[in-house]
Amino acid sequence: MMEPGKDTPLRQALEEINREGRARFYMPGHKGHLPWPLTEAAPYDITEIQGADSLFECDGPLRQLEDRMALCYGAGASLLSAGGSTLCIQAMLFLARRRGRTIIAARTLHRSAVAMMGLLGLDPVWVSCPAASREEEGIVGICLPPSPQSVEAALREHRDAAAVYITSPDYFGQMADIAAIAEICHRYGTLLLVDNAHGAHLNLFRAAMHPMQLGADLCADSLHKNLPALTGAAALHMADPDMREEALYAMSLFGSSSPSYLIMLSADMALEQMEGGGVEGMTRLAQWVHEQKGRAARRGYQIVRTFLCDPIRLTVGFASMGCTARQFGEWIRLRGVEPEYIGETVGVFMPSPSNSDEELRRLELALEEMPLRRPSLVCPPEPYVLPRQFLSISEAMARPHVVLPLEQCQGRVAAKLVSFCPPGMPLLVPGEEITAQAINTLKTCGIRQVSVVK
Repeated sequence: MMEPGKDTPLRQALEEINREGRARFYMPGHKGHLPWPLTEAAPYDITEIQGADSLFECDGPLRQLEDRMALCYGAGASLLSAGGSTLCIQAMLFLARRRGRTIIAARTLHRSAVAMMGLLGLDPVWVSCPAASREEEGIVGICLPPSPQSVEAALREHRDAAAVYITSPDYFGQMADIAAIAEICHRYGTLLLVDNAHGAHLNLFRAAMHPMQLGADLCADSLHKNLPALTGAAALHMADPDMREEALYAMSLFGSSSPSYLIMLSADMALEQMEGGGVEGMTRLAQWVHEQKGRAARRGYQIVRTFLCDPIRLTVGFASMGCTARQFGEWIRLRGVEPEYIGETVGVFMPSPSNSDEELRRLELALEEMPLRRPSLVCPPEPYVLPRQFLSISEAMARPHVVLPLEQCQGRVAAKLVSFCPPGMPLLVPGEEITAQAINTLKTCGIRQVSVVK
C-alpha cells in the first residue's frame, strides 16, 4: 500500500528537491537541520526555489494541488492558503467590497471578518440570530443560525448589498440552510459568501452538505480543523472560475510572501482524505457522534437540535446537569480529556478520524459518568437588542480611544472589537453604543474594562 500523500504534487516536488541534495544557499536559515522534534520536518521547510512553485504565482505542483482541491469540492476554482481561513475571509470580503459597501451578515461571524470590514470600510447590516429559549430548540442561550426569511427581509430593505455573509457550520456545529439562502441571494443578484471554516470535511458525506454543493459563490475552508493538516492550512473556493485571478490578487495583498511549505505540504498530503479516502472514517465517526448525542440527551445534557448540523461536532449543554463551567472542566480534564471549548453553560468537543478508539471511549465515559446534581434553572435569555451603530467600524477603529472600567462605559461608543477566541464571535463591535444590556453581557463573560472612543 502506498504511503499516504506519496503521490501528491507538492510532496513529489519536495522529495525530488531533497534527492538532488543541492547546498541550500536560500532561506530559511536552518538549511534543513533542526533539533528534535522538528528533525524530520526540517528538510521540507523551504522557500520558493526552482521546482517548488510559488503560491501566489503558481503554475506547477501548487497549481496542481489547487486544481485537485477544486474537483474535491465541486468548485470552479480553489486557492490554497497557508494563513488559515482568516486569509480566505479577507479575500472574500475584498472581492465583495468591489461591488459595494453594504454587507448583510449574521452576528455569529468570526472576529476576523469584523476586523476586515473595518479595514475595508464595509458597513454590515446584521441579520437577527435569536438565541434558543427552549430545550426543544437546542442549547438554551446559544444563538441559532440565520433563517432564509431573515436574510430575504434584509435584502429587501438593502437592495444595494454587495454580498450576504454567513458562518456555517457555526462554532457549536449548527448549520444554516445554505441552499435556500443561496437561492434567495441569486434571486436578488447578490453574492453568497460562506465562512465554512469548520466544515472542510462536509464534502465527504453522501448528502450534499458542503456550501459549494449548495450554491455558495465563495467559501472559506479551514482544512486543519477536521482534516489531517497543520494549523493554518485552508482553502478558498469559488463557483465561478473566472474569479480566480481576482481572488488570487486579493489573497496576495493580505497573505505572507513567505508562506509555510510545511503547512502547504500538509494540505497536499490531506488530498487523499479530501478525494474520498476519508469517507469511511468520517461516516463511522458521524455514527459515533450521533450515538453520543442520544446518550447525552437521555443523561440530561442539552444538545444541538437544529435540523441541519455538523455530523461530527459534539456540543453539550451542562447547566441542565446542575454543573458549573469550572466543575465541568475539572471533571472532563481529570479523566484525560481536553475539550475544544468550555463556555458558561456549554462544552464543545471536536473529534476526528485521527482520534483513537480509546480516546473516543475516554470522552464517552467522561460524559456518561458525570454525576447529575440538582439541575440549575436555565433561564431563557433576555432577547438581545443590537446596540445602535453611532460610527462606522472603520471610523471607530481610527479614532483616539481610552480604556475605562466597564461601569463607566454606558452610553459611550466602543473603539475596539470585544470577543473571546474561542469562539471568536463579537460581543461588541467598534462604533456601537455600549448599552446596559451590553455591559451585563460583558460582565457575565468576565470583561471588566473596554476601549471607548474619546
